[in-house]
Amino acid sequence: MKKYAWIYAILAVIILAGFILFSVTRNSGSELEPNYIAMNEIAKLAELHWGEFEPLGAVPVSYRYIIIDNDGIVLFSSDSGLPDGMPAAIRRGFVPVDVVQASNIVGKALIEVYPGGSAQAAHERLARAAIAMFSLMAALNLVFLAALHNALVKPFKRMQSFAHKITTGRLDEPLPMDRNNLFGLFTQSFDVMRESLLEERQSRMQAERAKKELIASLNHDVKTPVTSIRLISELLQTGAADRATIEKLKTIEMKADQIDRLMNDMMHSALEELGELKVAVASEDSAVLREVFDGADHLSKVRMGDIPSCLLDMDRARMEQVVGNIIANSFKYAGTDIDVEFALRGELLHVNVNDFGGGVDPEELELITTKFYRGENAKVSAKEGEGLGLYIAKLLMDKMGGGLEAFNREDGFTVRLMVRLSR
Repeated sequence: MKKYAWIYAILAVIILAGFILFSVTRNSGSELEPNYIAMNEIAKLAELHWGEFEPLGAVPVSYRYIIIDNDGIVLFSSDSGLPDGMPAAIRRGFVPVDVVQASNIVGKALIEVYPGGSAQAAHERLARAAIAMFSLMAALNLVFLAALHNALVKPFKRMQSFAHKITTGRLDEPLPMDRNNLFGLFTQSFDVMRESLLEERQSRMQAERAKKELIASLNHDVKTPVTSIRLISELLQTGAADRATIEKLKTIEMKADQIDRLMNDMMHSALEELGELKVAVASEDSAVLREVFDGADHLSKVRMGDIPSCLLDMDRARMEQVVGNIIANSFKYAGTDIDVEFALRGELLHVNVNDFGGGVDPEELELITTKFYRGENAKVSAKEGEGLGLYIAKLLMDKMGGGLEAFNREDGFTVRLMVRLSR
């Protein structure tokens, strides 16, 4: 604590200044105290020589004085230049003392206790001393407060600003430190925390970058052979004469499509975790939805209703992915025809995709759009899948400003897409 000795020195000086002020005040006050014994002696002399005042001139006393009777007439003056009456004497600081004879007050002795205006001078000295001492104490207090501000307040303000920078992600700016400051080690700990957070963020960014690169690489590595399998299957179907062979080739083609869709879902799920799943919303004519559903209906089981003529806010490529996932799920789990109905509801176009299968257990309805969730019917039927289709579909609909909900009907199951109208 030696480096903070200046704080104790300032406190000691303030205490010393207070002590000096007390001493000066006490001494100045003692100068103003009259000598009551001497005053009583003068009053006694006036009493003894009342009516014969000439002998009083030969008696040595401590103060100059005048003697007046009850009518205010000056009967004796110990010196020249003294007041000629009580009012003037009182104004000059003379102290009146009663002169008593036979228990009767016969006059007064006006005694110059503070000669030459010494009372006023003493008061002025006392005032000047008090002002000087208070000024010194005020200056020392200002110095002390300034020192405390530099030693305590400024470091706290720097740490407050530093904490705000941390919360906003500005980790590149170090916290200024003064090792001789009271909070030197404390601020050093904060800066160590900043460096740790910065290193952790950089490591996380590197891990995310590596994850994206791995996803892109795996997607490419899997899609390339899958595309080759699909193309070879299509080529072999054109030259195959045996119907059984053609059916097997179609199965191979269908499985290739399934792998392709699964890879797309897994890639988009991973990109969503990384915040890289982008949606480019544009104004599209509602007639585009017919093309979107036709492109997803490779089994020719979709029956389309009338589409209201309007403009929609959507990303066509993402909408194809949404519809493709929903239709594929219906083919996989319901295996029935699909009716698609359209209706305008306020600022949304409701698109109901209705199948006529067994539906979903009511307890599972809120879970089917959860990531990696697969219902009991999927597990019992041993259908292939990762539980990402409806999750990706809902995520994309939300990003396009719409929504997705699913519910059972008496005769089947419905997935409702809510597409926002263009404004």
